[in-house]
Amino acid sequence: EWYPNNDAVISVGVFYKDIHNFIVDRTLEDVTINGVYFDEVVRPFNGDKGTIKGVELNYQQALTFLPGPLDGLIVGLNYTYVDSEAEVFDGEETRVIPMPKTSKNIANVVLGYEKGPISLRAAMTYRDEYLDELNAGGFGDRYVLDHTQWDFSASYSVTDNIKVYGEVSNANDALFQAVYRNSDGDFLMQHEQYDWTANMGVKVKF
Repeated sequence: EWYPNNDAVISVGVFYKDIHNFIVDRTLEDVTINGVYFDEVVRPFNGDKGTIKGVELNYQQALTFLPGPLDGLIVGLNYTYVDSEAEVFDGEETRVIPMPKTSKNIANVVLGYEKGPISLRAAMTYRDEYLDELNAGGFGDRYVLDHTQWDFSASYSVTDNIKVYGEVSNANDALFQAVYRNSDGDFLMQHEQYDWTANMGVKVKF
C-alpha cells in the first residue's frame, strides 16, 4: 500500500490459492440415489484439485486539491484479474476446467461527492462470465455470462440527526444470461430481464 497524501491510497495485492476437494454441480440422468430413481438430478460433487492466482489493483482518491465546489469529488477504481485451473473427473476422464464460480476479470468504478450535507455516489460493477455447472442437462457446461451494473445513491443531511436519501439499483436494466457451452458453441438456456429498482426515505437519529 502507498499513501501519496492523506486523501489517497494506491494498493496492489497478489494472491495464490491451492485448493483440494472443491465443489462443483453436475447434472446426472437416469440415476438411482439412496434407492430413489431420478430422470435428472443436479448434485454437488468434489473435484480433485485446483489453483487460483491473480492480482488486485486499487486506487482511492479524494480530489480535495480541486477548487471548490469540486473539492468534494471522490474517485475509486478497483480491478482484479484471476487465473484459475481445476481438475475434475467427469464420468469418463479427468477434465481441466476453470474453477467454478470464478470470473477472470472483476472491476468496480465509483465516482462520488462528499461536501457539507451532500453525499452522492455512482458505481459501476463488472464481472466476467464464470463456470456454473458441469454437463448441465446433458447439453454441455453451463456458463453464466458477464454482467455490468450501474447503481446510484444520494443523501442530504437536513440536520445532524435527520437525513433524506434515495437509491437506484441496476439503473441500466442489466440482464442475467446463462448458456450451454460445448464443442459446437454457446446455446442460450436462461434469459432474465430486470428493471431498475429504487427506494427513498428519511433517517432519523435520536
